[in-house]
Amino acid sequence: MKNVKRIDTVFVPVTDTNRSEEWYMRMFNFKVGYRSQDGNYVGFRFDEAGPLQTGLTLYKVDKVPETSHIAFNFYTTDVDESYQYMKEQGAVVSDIHEEDGMRFYDFADPDGNMLGVVTFPEH
Repeated sequence: MKNVKRIDTVFVPVTDTNRSEEWYMRMFNFKVGYRSQDGNYVGFRFDEAGPLQTGLTLYKVDKVPETSHIAFNFYTTDVDESYQYMKEQGAVVSDIHEEDGMRFYDFADPDGNMLGVVTFPEH
């Protein structure tokens, strides 16, 4: 489909939207762009000027499904700084790995969702 421009939103299952909203707001430069009236959805966008970036929406579930692979990566220009910040905030993080010109690590949110942070030269 030629008229599709970007991935608009990724969805992350959580058991407590309030707790997870606070955690994601502390970890990332997000602003809340949407909150459902029933409290089952909270949508974030990066709090910065420029073109609209992919959003992240938390949605309430009774139990987070188990998975054996991270769902997606956040891109950073400084993986060491973001790694240190997440560790200081008490996040569960893997070691930093290097492979094929990328540096990256994985982390778990309060519900155990495994996500990643990556950096690589943007050409």
